[in-house]
Order: sequence, then structure tokens, then C-alpha cells
Amino acid sequence: MVQAATDGARRGTVLVVDDEHYIVDLLADLLEEEGYRVDRAYDGIDALEAIDRGAPDLVVADVMMPRLDGLKLAARLRERRTPIPVVLMSAAVTLRNPEIAFIAKPFDIDHVLGVIAEMLG
Repeated sequence: MVQAATDGARRGTVLVVDDEHYIVDLLADLLEEEGYRVDRAYDGIDALEAIDRGAPDLVVADVMMPRLDGLKLAARLRERRTPIPVVLMSAAVTLRNPEIAFIAKPFDIDHVLGVIAEMLG
């Protein structure tokens, strides 16, 4: 299930993907307050479906999710040659890949907003 949030000031569209609904809601609320448009997805399959309906400017996704995890989601986007930057988050693993931004959970809100703002220019 994917929900599109209301359209605010156009700072860009961010797709937030996490199987923990409260994380999605928290990040979506914060990003909307900052003027981003936010789409929500609750696993990697939902995220691909949302991207097929309209590509976001950035994807922020959890690493560990059912059906399709964040690493596989990022790999599928690369395979499709979809030029959407991806930020992965996790409390369980640490990712050191220069091609993908990584945020450790629990995260600092200001850090998350800074990474997103930097990636969207």
C-alpha cells in the first residue's frame, strides 16, 4: 500500500520506504514540514510500484524489509538504469558503499534532513 502525501512547497519528492509504519510517518511528517512532497511505501515491492507511477527525486529506504529489502531495491533501480539517488537506513547493519548514502538508526533528525537536502541539491 502506497499513499501520496499532500503537495507542499516544491523542494522535491521523496519516497520513504520502511516496513515500520511509525518510521515512515515520522519521516514523512518531518519532510512535509520542510516543504518536500512525500510518497510512502512499506516494502521494496511497494516502492517499485510507486516509482513506476511517478519517479521521486530521492528514495529513503530501510535496509531490512520483507519481500524486497533496501539493498535489493537499490540494485533493481540500478538495473533499470533509473537515475534516482537512494539513501539507506538500518539499525542492524552498517553499509559502506560510496554509491549509496547510509544513515544509521536510531537517526538524528537534523542529520537526516541534512543528507536529504544535500542529495537533492
